[in-house]
Amino acid sequence: MSAAMSGPDRRTAPVQVTGTVIVDVPVAAPVVMAAEASVVELDERKRIVLRAVVTEYVATGQPVGSAHVVAATGLEVSSATVRSDMGALEELQLIAQPHTSAGRIPTDRGYRWFVDDLRNAPELDSRQREVIEELLGSARDVEDLLARTTTVLSQLTRLVSLVISPAIETSRLRLIELVGLGPLSALLLLVSDTGRVEKHTVDLPVGTDERDVDRVRSMLADRLVGRRFGDVGPALRLLSDEAPSDLRAIVRSVAEVAVDVREDRVHQVFVGGQSALVDDLSLQREELSRLLQLLEERDTLARMLEEAAQGPDEGSPTVRIGGENAIADLRTTSLVAQRYRLVSAGSLGVLGPTRMDYGSALSTVRAVSDQLQRTLDDLAEHGG
Repeated sequence: MSAAMSGPDRRTAPVQVTGTVIVDVPVAAPVVMAAEASVVELDERKRIVLRAVVTEYVATGQPVGSAHVVAATGLEVSSATVRSDMGALEELQLIAQPHTSAGRIPTDRGYRWFVDDLRNAPELDSRQREVIEELLGSARDVEDLLARTTTVLSQLTRLVSLVISPAIETSRLRLIELVGLGPLSALLLLVSDTGRVEKHTVDLPVGTDERDVDRVRSMLADRLVGRRFGDVGPALRLLSDEAPSDLRAIVRSVAEVAVDVREDRVHQVFVGGQSALVDDLSLQREELSRLLQLLEERDTLARMLEEAAQGPDEGSPTVRIGGENAIADLRTTSLVAQRYRLVSAGSLGVLGPTRMDYGSALSTVRAVSDQLQRTLDDLAEHGG
């Protein structure tokens, strides 16, 4: 979606992304909080007018005038009456007028009211549901499934898709293999119960034979399977001191490559649909560069998505709009996120301009999350 973005207190035409904070630094309190918009009471006509302004602005990217609202809604009132209602909505900071002679655009506060009022997001059509089921249902393993999830999210929403795996330190080692590749090398394979796969090439000591590799493989399986994934490295270093003398050099070689399996690698992050940002003509080159840089900061993305997905109802998407985002320079974007569970919680979502189709984004995130969970359950049942 090539979409302009609106901010809560701006009086100029579409607000632009102004950069990205990619480290943990103190930031100002969010400009808009969800509860503020939720408590605004509107009569039925003002509700219709506000919904029309949001819907038309999302569709066109142009300020919405009173005559257009009358035509779009079929209200049996004059344009002057609608202009009066729009003035009242502007006083409530739900809409703004970018220019004196222009129509109105939604603010973050207005978008929040719209989302909270959107009690039942529209259902996806049958073809969209089939695409989700076909693509995710045929995944080979968890890593493949999460990669496919980013693809289907970005394809259906035309937004940036984000998926994070459960934290690796909360998972446990389900399988460890040591496979000889040649006279002096072997492959160390580690598989967690969340589906995370680690592969490392091991340089073997001179004189190692196939029987030695088999003995070490059995020792590793006996001592390490079932341990927390983050404990594998320390356990291997301890084992290298306790192993039979003729195998210690091999175990030490395995321990040296397994040092990369650390607890600070807490999440695997999948990102898709970056081209949606490139296609957004409202972003200047520097702004686009900074936003793309954020998408490379995987630890920051994981924290952001995990926090955003922690809504009151774990089975439903949550929405952070503009100023509700904790990262200051993401406050002209919106994030729709939901949690899923495999041993521990992971999260998925879409990121885009505040001028996004919230109904479609909510429906898609919910449908994809539901299918993701079903496929995860099937893979776990069949050992995928």
